[in-house]
Amino acid sequence: MDAEPRAEGHERVAIRVHHWLRTELMRSRFRPGEKLKLRTLAEELGVSLTPVREALARLVSENALEQIDHRSARVPVLSDERLREVCELRIDLEGKAAERAAERASSADADRLAAIHARMTEARLEGRMQDMMIENERFHMATCALADMPVLLRIVEGLWLQCGPLNFALKQMRFLHKPEEHPHNAVIRAMRERDPTLARLAMQRDIAVYSDALLRRLPEINVTARA
Repeated sequence: MDAEPRAEGHERVAIRVHHWLRTELMRSRFRPGEKLKLRTLAEELGVSLTPVREALARLVSENALEQIDHRSARVPVLSDERLREVCELRIDLEGKAAERAAERASSADADRLAAIHARMTEARLEGRMQDMMIENERFHMATCALADMPVLLRIVEGLWLQCGPLNFALKQMRFLHKPEEHPHNAVIRAMRERDPTLARLAMQRDIAVYSDALLRRLPEINVTARA
Protein backbone atom coordinates (compact mmCIF):
# COMPACT_ATOMS: atom_id res chain seq x y z
CA MET A 1 0.00 0.00 0.00
CA ASP A 2 1.03 3.58 -0.57
CA ALA A 3 1.77 5.81 2.41
CA GLU A 4 -1.30 7.29 4.05
CA PRO A 5 -2.22 10.55 2.27
CA ARG A 6 -2.62 13.53 4.61
CA ALA A 7 -5.93 14.54 3.03
CA GLU A 8 -7.42 11.04 3.09
CA GLY A 9 -9.77 10.37 6.00
CA HIS A 10 -9.05 7.48 8.32
CA GLU A 11 -12.29 5.78 7.26
CA ARG A 12 -11.09 5.51 3.66
CA VAL A 13 -7.69 4.31 4.82
CA ALA A 14 -9.38 1.67 7.00
CA ILE A 15 -11.30 0.45 3.97
CA ARG A 16 -8.07 0.15 2.00
CA VAL A 17 -6.35 -1.69 4.84
CA HIS A 18 -9.34 -4.00 5.24
CA HIS A 19 -9.31 -4.82 1.53
CA TRP A 20 -5.57 -5.53 1.62
CA LEU A 21 -5.86 -7.81 4.63
CA ARG A 22 -8.83 -9.68 3.14
CA THR A 23 -6.90 -10.31 -0.04
CA GLU A 24 -3.77 -11.46 1.78
CA LEU A 25 -5.79 -13.84 3.96
CA MET A 26 -7.50 -15.33 0.91
CA ARG A 27 -4.12 -15.79 -0.79
CA SER A 28 -2.46 -17.56 2.17
CA ARG A 29 -0.14 -14.73 3.19
CA PHE A 30 -1.07 -15.47 6.81
CA ARG A 31 -1.12 -18.95 8.36
CA PRO A 32 -3.51 -20.56 10.87
CA GLY A 33 -2.57 -19.52 14.39
CA GLU A 34 -0.46 -16.59 13.19
CA LYS A 35 -0.70 -13.40 15.24
CA LEU A 36 -1.32 -10.12 13.38
CA LYS A 37 0.14 -7.27 15.38
CA LEU A 38 -1.33 -3.81 15.06
CA ARG A 39 1.94 -1.89 15.08
CA THR A 40 3.72 -4.28 12.71
CA LEU A 41 0.95 -4.02 10.12
CA ALA A 42 0.76 -0.24 10.45
CA GLU A 43 4.50 0.06 9.84
CA GLU A 44 4.38 -2.28 6.84
CA LEU A 45 1.48 -0.42 5.24
CA GLY A 46 2.68 3.06 6.13
CA VAL A 47 -0.50 4.06 7.94
CA SER A 48 -1.47 5.00 11.49
CA LEU A 49 -2.70 2.53 14.09
CA THR A 50 -6.35 3.58 13.98
CA PRO A 51 -7.30 2.33 10.48
CA VAL A 52 -5.47 -0.94 11.09
CA ARG A 53 -7.34 -1.42 14.37
CA GLU A 54 -10.66 -0.78 12.60
CA ALA A 55 -9.78 -3.15 9.75
CA LEU A 56 -8.84 -5.91 12.18
CA ALA A 57 -12.09 -5.37 14.10
CA ARG A 58 -14.08 -5.80 10.88
CA LEU A 59 -12.25 -9.02 10.09
CA VAL A 60 -12.97 -10.32 13.59
CA SER A 61 -16.67 -9.60 13.01
CA GLU A 62 -16.43 -11.53 9.71
CA ASN A 63 -14.98 -14.57 11.53
CA ALA A 64 -11.76 -14.23 9.55
CA LEU A 65 -9.72 -13.38 12.68
CA GLU A 66 -9.92 -13.90 16.43
CA GLN A 67 -9.31 -11.02 18.82
CA ILE A 68 -6.42 -11.59 21.24
CA ASP A 69 -6.15 -8.17 22.86
CA HIS A 70 -6.39 -4.52 21.82
CA ARG A 71 -3.01 -4.75 20.07
CA SER A 72 -3.38 -7.92 18.01
CA ALA A 73 -5.60 -10.55 16.43
CA ARG A 74 -4.97 -14.11 15.33
CA VAL A 75 -5.79 -16.25 12.30
CA PRO A 76 -8.19 -18.98 13.51
CA VAL A 77 -7.21 -22.64 13.65
CA LEU A 78 -10.09 -24.48 11.98
CA SER A 79 -11.55 -27.67 13.35
CA ASP A 80 -12.30 -30.60 11.06
CA GLU A 81 -16.02 -29.90 11.43
CA ARG A 82 -15.71 -26.23 10.53
CA LEU A 83 -13.47 -26.88 7.54
CA ARG A 84 -15.91 -29.48 6.22
CA GLU A 85 -18.75 -26.98 6.49
CA VAL A 86 -16.75 -24.27 4.70
CA CYS A 87 -15.79 -26.70 1.92
CA GLU A 88 -19.33 -27.97 1.48
CA LEU A 89 -20.63 -24.42 1.21
CA ARG A 90 -17.93 -23.55 -1.32
CA ILE A 91 -18.86 -26.59 -3.43
CA ASP A 92 -22.53 -25.60 -3.43
CA LEU A 93 -22.14 -21.86 -3.93
CA GLU A 94 -19.21 -21.79 -6.34
CA GLY A 95 -20.88 -24.54 -8.33
CA LYS A 96 -23.98 -22.34 -8.56
CA ALA A 97 -21.86 -19.34 -9.53
CA ALA A 98 -20.09 -21.28 -12.30
CA GLU A 99 -23.44 -22.52 -13.59
CA ARG A 100 -24.82 -18.98 -13.78
CA ALA A 101 -21.57 -17.64 -15.23
CA ALA A 102 -21.72 -20.14 -18.10
CA GLU A 103 -25.13 -18.77 -19.03
CA ARG A 104 -23.76 -15.22 -19.25
CA ALA A 105 -20.10 -15.52 -20.26
CA SER A 106 -18.75 -14.17 -23.53
CA SER A 107 -15.81 -15.54 -25.47
CA ALA A 108 -13.74 -12.68 -24.07
CA ASP A 109 -14.68 -13.77 -20.53
CA ALA A 110 -13.56 -17.32 -21.32
CA ASP A 111 -10.30 -15.95 -22.73
CA ARG A 112 -9.65 -14.04 -19.49
CA LEU A 113 -10.21 -17.18 -17.41
CA ALA A 114 -7.92 -19.13 -19.74
CA ALA A 115 -5.19 -16.51 -19.32
CA ILE A 116 -5.47 -16.68 -15.53
CA HIS A 117 -5.29 -20.48 -15.56
CA ALA A 118 -2.30 -20.39 -17.93
CA ARG A 119 -0.43 -18.12 -15.51
CA MET A 120 -1.39 -20.42 -12.64
CA THR A 121 -0.08 -23.49 -14.47
CA GLU A 122 3.14 -21.74 -15.46
CA ALA A 123 3.74 -20.64 -11.87
CA ARG A 124 3.14 -24.19 -10.59
CA LEU A 125 5.53 -25.73 -13.12
CA GLU A 126 8.21 -23.16 -12.28
CA GLY A 127 7.80 -23.67 -8.53
CA ARG A 128 6.47 -20.14 -7.89
CA MET A 129 3.95 -21.38 -5.39
CA GLN A 130 2.74 -18.06 -4.02
CA ASP A 131 2.05 -16.84 -7.55
CA MET A 132 0.17 -20.07 -8.19
CA MET A 133 -2.05 -19.45 -5.17
CA ILE A 134 -2.73 -15.88 -6.26
CA GLU A 135 -3.78 -16.93 -9.77
CA ASN A 136 -5.95 -19.74 -8.40
CA GLU A 137 -7.80 -17.27 -6.18
CA ARG A 138 -8.20 -14.93 -9.15
CA PHE A 139 -9.68 -17.72 -11.25
CA HIS A 140 -12.31 -18.59 -8.65
CA MET A 141 -13.23 -14.98 -7.87
CA ALA A 142 -13.39 -14.09 -11.57
CA THR A 143 -15.73 -17.01 -12.23
CA CYS A 144 -17.97 -15.97 -9.35
CA ALA A 145 -17.97 -12.37 -10.57
CA LEU A 146 -19.17 -13.49 -14.00
CA ALA A 147 -22.31 -14.88 -12.38
CA ASP A 148 -23.32 -11.29 -11.53
CA MET A 149 -24.67 -12.41 -8.15
CA PRO A 150 -23.16 -9.90 -5.69
CA VAL A 151 -24.68 -11.46 -2.55
CA LEU A 152 -23.31 -14.88 -3.48
CA LEU A 153 -19.91 -13.38 -4.31
CA ARG A 154 -19.71 -11.73 -0.89
CA ILE A 155 -20.55 -15.01 0.85
CA VAL A 156 -17.93 -16.89 -1.19
CA GLU A 157 -15.32 -14.28 -0.30
CA GLY A 158 -16.17 -14.84 3.36
CA LEU A 159 -15.62 -18.58 2.95
CA TRP A 160 -12.27 -17.97 1.27
CA LEU A 161 -11.30 -15.75 4.19
CA GLN A 162 -11.72 -18.75 6.46
CA CYS A 163 -10.05 -21.42 4.33
CA GLY A 164 -7.48 -19.25 2.51
CA PRO A 165 -4.87 -19.40 5.30
CA LEU A 166 -4.96 -23.21 5.06
CA ASN A 167 -4.17 -23.26 1.37
CA PHE A 168 -0.47 -22.79 2.00
CA ALA A 169 -0.43 -26.54 2.69
CA LEU A 170 -1.28 -27.15 -0.96
CA LYS A 171 2.10 -25.71 -1.92
CA GLN A 172 3.83 -28.81 -0.57
CA MET A 173 1.50 -31.26 -2.29
CA ARG A 174 2.16 -33.15 -5.44
CA PHE A 175 0.09 -32.33 -8.52
CA LEU A 176 -3.46 -33.48 -7.91
CA HIS A 177 -4.18 -33.31 -11.65
CA LYS A 178 -2.13 -33.52 -14.81
CA PRO A 179 -2.09 -29.97 -16.25
CA GLU A 180 -4.30 -30.95 -19.18
CA GLU A 181 -6.82 -32.63 -16.86
CA HIS A 182 -7.24 -29.78 -14.40
CA PRO A 183 -10.96 -29.00 -13.79
CA HIS A 184 -10.31 -25.34 -14.63
CA ASN A 185 -9.98 -26.42 -18.27
CA ALA A 186 -13.49 -27.87 -18.18
CA VAL A 187 -14.80 -24.68 -16.55
CA ILE A 188 -13.28 -22.64 -19.37
CA ARG A 189 -14.72 -24.99 -22.00
CA ALA A 190 -18.12 -24.70 -20.36
CA MET A 191 -17.91 -20.90 -20.64
CA ARG A 192 -17.11 -21.14 -24.34
CA GLU A 193 -19.89 -23.67 -24.98
CA ARG A 194 -22.45 -22.01 -22.68
CA ASP A 195 -22.84 -25.29 -20.80
CA PRO A 196 -24.08 -24.54 -17.26
CA THR A 197 -24.11 -28.18 -16.14
CA LEU A 198 -20.50 -28.79 -17.17
CA ALA A 199 -19.43 -25.55 -15.47
CA ARG A 200 -21.08 -26.48 -12.20
CA LEU A 201 -19.76 -30.04 -12.12
CA ALA A 202 -16.22 -29.01 -13.09
CA MET A 203 -16.04 -26.31 -10.44
CA GLN A 204 -17.44 -28.63 -7.81
CA ARG A 205 -14.92 -31.32 -8.74
CA ASP A 206 -12.06 -28.82 -8.47
CA ILE A 207 -13.08 -27.71 -4.99
CA ALA A 208 -13.88 -31.26 -3.80
CA VAL A 209 -10.47 -32.65 -4.77
CA TYR A 210 -8.56 -29.89 -3.01
CA SER A 211 -10.92 -29.92 -0.02
CA ASP A 212 -10.24 -33.63 0.48
CA ALA A 213 -6.51 -32.96 0.32
CA LEU A 214 -6.77 -30.18 2.91
CA LEU A 215 -8.89 -32.28 5.23
CA ARG A 216 -6.33 -35.08 5.13
CA ARG A 217 -3.59 -32.66 6.11
CA LEU A 218 -5.58 -30.67 8.66
CA PRO A 219 -4.18 -32.46 11.75
CA GLU A 220 -0.64 -31.73 10.58
CA ILE A 221 -1.53 -28.11 9.80
CA ASN A 222 -3.11 -27.59 13.20
CA VAL A 223 -0.16 -29.11 15.06
CA THR A 224 2.12 -26.65 13.26
CA ALA A 225 -0.26 -23.76 13.99
CA ARG A 226 -0.30 -24.49 17.70
CA ALA A 227 3.47 -24.97 17.99
